[in-house]
Amino acid sequence: MADGSPEQAGPREAALAVVTHLRAQGHEAYFAGGCVRDELLGLDPGDYDVATDATPDRLAKLFHGARLVGAKFGVVQVRKLGIWTEVATFRTDGSYSDRRRPDEVVFSDRQSDAERRDFTINALFLDPLAEAQDWTARPNGDHIAGHVIDLVGGLRDLEQGVLRAVGDPHKRLAEDQLRALRAVRFAARLGFEIEATTAQAITAHAGELEGISRERIGGELRRMMTHASRAQAAALLEALGLDGPPL
Repeated sequence: MADGSPEQAGPREAALAVVTHLRAQGHEAYFAGGCVRDELLGLDPGDYDVATDATPDRLAKLFHGARLVGAKFGVVQVRKLGIWTEVATFRTDGSYSDRRRPDEVVFSDRQSDAERRDFTINALFLDPLAEAQDWTARPNGDHIAGHVIDLVGGLRDLEQGVLRAVGDPHKRLAEDQLRALRAVRFAARLGFEIEATTAQAITAHAGELEGISRERIGGELRRMMTHASRAQAAALLEALGLDGPPL
């Protein structure tokens, strides 16, 4: 590689290098979101995201050539070991008038950042520099390379195979109705049960998908229907009332 990085470096090693650099500069930094969920379930994450208390301006100073792809929302891409890693500043979201992105964000702390996420299993952080941790629900029984930080009950839901909205499910869906389809995709793919209150909220708001662009809806449906769990996804769509005209 042009920067002299080892050829075998992968997305986890690159994200680990990002976390290590941020921590050396006095910042909090963790793996966040889907990569943590997948590692805990013994799956291979396609990519790794990092969450930190460093602001976009600070990230631009710490990482040469950083891409301020979504600085308004605290999202920056940085390059380590020849690989780009998405880094997001801890934040609290404002209202979602376009049902997709927050109108404004306030940079905050890890607790607030976890609480603004969609589902508890996607709101976990992993400190990859901490001592390895046992994880009973991991199919192969391996240790986890790091310490899980659970601020919203995501570990319990992973153990029990439950998909649950963070906080009030009606509020989570009002922010972005596409989360209803994301719930189906995750539940079907992972073989999880959608928690009752979350399922009730999805059904109650099913008709509001008509406000979401066809492109976004189509993208979620393609991801469902090209996966081996498509039969389960189709059954969930019907059971939750998401198979009507708005789709």
